[in-house]
Amino acid sequence: MTSKLTQLAEEKSSLKLQTMSKKALVWLQDKIDELRNVYRIAPTIGAEIDRYTRRITLGKMYFFYYDPKTKGSLPYYDTFPLVIMLEKYSDGFLGLNLHYLPIPYRIKFLEKLMPLALLDDNDDIKRMRVTYELLSEARRFKAFEPCLKRYLYSHLRSKILIVKPNEWDVAAMLPVHQFRKAKAKTVWQDSVDQIKQTP
Repeated sequence: MTSKLTQLAEEKSSLKLQTMSKKALVWLQDKIDELRNVYRIAPTIGAEIDRYTRRITLGKMYFFYYDPKTKGSLPYYDTFPLVIMLEKYSDGFLGLNLHYLPIPYRIKFLEKLMPLALLDDNDDIKRMRVTYELLSEARRFKAFEPCLKRYLYSHLRSKILIVKPNEWDVAAMLPVHQFRKAKAKTVWQDSVDQIKQTP
């Protein structure tokens, strides 16, 4: 089974639209608006066997299902995070869950991160050279704060699924967040308020 994520990335590539280019984002927005039953997209991503990984790499993007340890005390949480990895620990990892930003903020944030991308010999993106320290010290990255989340391996509810670099903009625009205890509109407004209050 090929997921909508892969289909859109392949179609974008066939049109020679570069990841995070303005033309690609406009095209993607039109495509995303056409989608129906968006919550059915998430399970299809996990059906692609070549996406599974046991080893995470800092600066790469991943999907996974998650059940937070402290969900009883959280005002809301996302059970299908889209995370850029920042730090690894013995029991889990720290990452940026882009779902906590409204899609327009998400895209702008990714655009600001793109100069930090590490390229291979063909100028294709390999990963982001991004750290918590770098994000916290630069005012232009203040949108990272609502996204910063700590995850425990013991509370993962699926294998970790790789998002390939040419799919980053597609993944960021797909409305596959799965918030619990609050609607996305509430989560996003809280995030925007937090960003605006950050000096």
